Amino acid sequence: MRRGLILIICMTFMLIANVASGAPLDVMVSILPQEYVVKKIGKALVTVHVLLPPGASPATYEPKPAQMAALSASRIFVAQGVPFESAWLPRLEASNPNLIVVHADAGIKKMPMTRHDHHDEMGEGHQDDGEHEVHHHAESADGMVLDPHIWLSPELMRTQAATIAQALQTADPAHKDEYAANLAAFDKEITALQKKLHTILPKNGLFMVFHPSWGYFAREFGLQQIPIENEGKEPSPKALALLIKRAREKNVHVVFVQPQFSRKSAELIASQIPARVIVIDPLAADWEKNLQFVAQEFAQAQTIQ
Repeated sequence: MRRGLILIICMTFMLIANVASGAPLDVMVSILPQEYVVKKIGKALVTVHVLLPPGASPATYEPKPAQMAALSASRIFVAQGVPFESAWLPRLEASNPNLIVVHADAGIKKMPMTRHDHHDEMGEGHQDDGEHEVHHHAESADGMVLDPHIWLSPELMRTQAATIAQALQTADPAHKDEYAANLAAFDKEITALQKKLHTILPKNGLFMVFHPSWGYFAREFGLQQIPIENEGKEPSPKALALLIKRAREKNVHVVFVQPQFSRKSAELIASQIPARVIVIDPLAADWEKNLQFVAQEFAQAQTIQ
């Protein structure tokens, strides 16, 4: 306990010394796409550390002791609203009383995770003959989980970038104009990316994915996402049968998976359609390049016969 207190005191003095010397701001972020946007805005004025390593799940990750120690020297922590933050954010704040916590999702109305319901699993009152998407309101009583994947929408990333830029300006007012100029440049890059993605993606396209990470992306570009799992749960045998039926009816030839989740159910469905299984990572480090790659994969999936 005493050693921990001494460590925090030492880190606090280091933080004060770094700020006084004009050293780059130490910024801790939850996920790699946040590192991308913070570097776009901060450039050489920031040093960015990422809590979630590549391949780790944001639902279950526990920060390592070394990361907690690094956070003690950070000036800013950018929270995204991913699941592991709810358990660890109070501890992160306690480890560094001088930490500025920035909620990148501030002002963004999140939608529930895209899910599927099946009439044979939900009891009486369902007249459907197959899987369908249901979007519940956040205030509904069914306990629906809100979708944290807001960084996958370029328009919502624009909002997050402005929030992050404001925090950097507050922490480092001497470089306020530089942050503003970098934000303006990034804003133009987002606009160019949106135009490019609109030219790549098919109108009213449909794709099947194991974990429904791409709801905001689908909404922005007029796509339909068919998820395999429901709120982290593998589908039942009956649900799998209905998903296979739906995939055949909709002429699905590609099933998308991501590195952080099991691909067992996706491979089973793909073997029955038949279809290819393709890995796409919503947590990839190069945000812009990744969205272009995913858009091309979605477009290619529509053309396979």
